[in-house]
Amino acid sequence: MRRVAAVDLGATSARVGVVDLDAEPLRVEIVHRYQHQPVVWSDGTLRWDWARLVKEVERGLGFAAAAGPLASIGVDTWGVDYGLLDQRGALVAPPYSYRDSRTAGWEAVADRLGHERLYRTTGIQLMAVNTVFQLEAHPRNELDAASQLLMLPELLVHHLTGVVTGEVTSAGTSALVDIATATWSADLLAGVGADPALFPPIAPAGTAVGNWRGVPVHLVGGHDTASAVAARPPGAPVASAFVSAGTWLLVGAERPVADTSEAARLANFSNEPGVRGGVRFLKNVTGLWLLERCRAQWGDVPTAAARRGPVIDPNEARFANPPDMEAEIRAAAPLDAAAGRDVVVRCIFDSLAAAVARVVDELSTFIGSRVERVDVLGGGARIELLLRLIEEACGVPVAVGPAEATALGNAIVQRDALA
Repeated sequence: MRRVAAVDLGATSARVGVVDLDAEPLRVEIVHRYQHQPVVWSDGTLRWDWARLVKEVERGLGFAAAAGPLASIGVDTWGVDYGLLDQRGALVAPPYSYRDSRTAGWEAVADRLGHERLYRTTGIQLMAVNTVFQLEAHPRNELDAASQLLMLPELLVHHLTGVVTGEVTSAGTSALVDIATATWSADLLAGVGADPALFPPIAPAGTAVGNWRGVPVHLVGGHDTASAVAARPPGAPVASAFVSAGTWLLVGAERPVADTSEAARLANFSNEPGVRGGVRFLKNVTGLWLLERCRAQWGDVPTAAARRGPVIDPNEARFANPPDMEAEIRAAAPLDAAAGRDVVVRCIFDSLAAAVARVVDELSTFIGSRVERVDVLGGGARIELLLRLIEEACGVPVAVGPAEATALGNAIVQRDALA
């Protein structure tokens, strides 16, 4: 039995799963799960409770190791966020959350750097959360105290192993990497006043990077979407799309080369590196975050489904981090006070399905044919109503991928590295 541990940190749930690589089919056993969210720090900023996340990861790895020998460990997290290390290898400060308001002026930064220049260089969809805009707004005293900048997957790898490294899929979310060379863009780093010495070399997924308590650690698709797509159902037609459904909906198609054309830029598609080469040509759509924030207010969600009602645009900035998500949705729809929470939930699902369908329709232009199938992966694959609505909105069959696709893809990359 070859067992590997997949550390999978989503923006609301941290998981440690174990996969027996000799089993058929591969199955993820979650040995530890921890719900979390960014917290308001003493200075009023929104940051991750990184010390607690690390503690929970080590707790989960302890459970995994106690159940039997591990052949490898891999780590993935959400993209765009990063941590700063000082000369002793300690965190300068807790990592910011991409939902912190400090990037509110991102469009002015994009104008200064040049929209065409940014896209031509990186191929990344312009969004307020991009690392390039976070760095521009980062307090200079923290940057001055730093000797290394690590994206979050590699920040956790550093904690486990002491190794300083970058990884191609997590670095690729930053809008700071030259997509043609897979290296940090000196031009863009200079544009935001970032010291190139902060940025480690970028290694491919599958690279061995030290060990944790004697267990080898391998880089995987550090960006969780890259790992999730690596676990797509087999036999996907060439003209197929994927939806990695979690806090965000990542909607796109796998392509052999990047498309940094003016048409792709104006359509605001991302070209994110894949774990086996090529790119994931996709758009980020605000996803189950809407439901997660309502659930946090309600404590639970209605089980009965209301009939179809109004539809909102989940990508509107108003939904990024409102103090009252339910009120924001009701105002945007609009829904009157008499509408029950079941109507709010149905509005969310209809709106997500419509947003997916818009991207799938746009994809057809770029892949040269109509999309024939949509593969839904991740936690959202458990929601039957959402699957049905996506299928209806897209007008093509939906294939249901694994709910724990990210952890499974993480393990698959480890398997390939161990081969």
